[in-house]
Amino acid sequence: MKKVLLILFGIIIISCTKEKKYDPVTACFRYDPTEVETGEVQFTNCSVNATDYIWDFGDGSTSTKEEPKHTFQGDFPFKVQLIAYNEMYSDTMISLVYDQILVLKPNIYLYAENKMDVCVNIEFPLGGKVVKSIPEYGDGWCVNIDKNGKIDGQYNYLFYESKQPNLFQRSQGWCIKKEELSSFFKENMSAYNFSEREIKDFTDYWIPKLQGSSYYLIYPQTNDIIAKTNRLRFSVEPDNVFRLFYSIKGINQFKDIAKPTIESLDRSGFYVVEWGVMKD
Repeated sequence: MKKVLLILFGIIIISCTKEKKYDPVTACFRYDPTEVETGEVQFTNCSVNATDYIWDFGDGSTSTKEEPKHTFQGDFPFKVQLIAYNEMYSDTMISLVYDQILVLKPNIYLYAENKMDVCVNIEFPLGGKVVKSIPEYGDGWCVNIDKNGKIDGQYNYLFYESKQPNLFQRSQGWCIKKEELSSFFKENMSAYNFSEREIKDFTDYWIPKLQGSSYYLIYPQTNDIIAKTNRLRFSVEPDNVFRLFYSIKGINQFKDIAKPTIESLDRSGFYVVEWGVMKD
């Protein structure tokens, strides 16, 4: 209780007023990852018990709006910070904002020891979506597979393309001449233990599309890296899963980069094999 002394027309009046109570603050914000590709992002403020806000977008810009819309300047990712506060308390939330990338033509091959039914779902823990698929993805695939890998008696693999945050590594890989791409991928995918049919599917589709540059930087992304943004879920858990996405960028001069370690896939039991490509 707070006492306030008032003097009114020479009369002293003592008034008792309640002090305003402030509760602890929780800073919180969200954004739609699909907006990031445009560069302009609308932030939704989900903070609790805050009255004022300070935003730092990580590109030199700030804002005190409750729910700002911001156009980022520069290269992603950006470290966005929100300080939410009232007269007594404050809290801070920091989150990286990533750009989006299109993952092209991932093929998921399913191999079982005997005929079986299985449902396959793709999860995007940081936001993302399937943009193309054969057969139709819908809410997931529920299919029958035989021991030769035939799906529903007609497909050799599940095909999809997706948009998701660009969290892939570009520090380890290979720099390959355009003329050597076909032999490189055959040798490289063989080292990962892909089958001849899987390698042929890859080279038949991708080699004709990689013709515009003198050299290509090829960065492999395997299970743990892919799972940061794109996870496969199965109604029947496979004995082995191996996923390989290549991030490919054309350049006109050779670049020396660190080489990754290759760990080959285990093709035993009920196992899953996947390849895909991102073009930078």
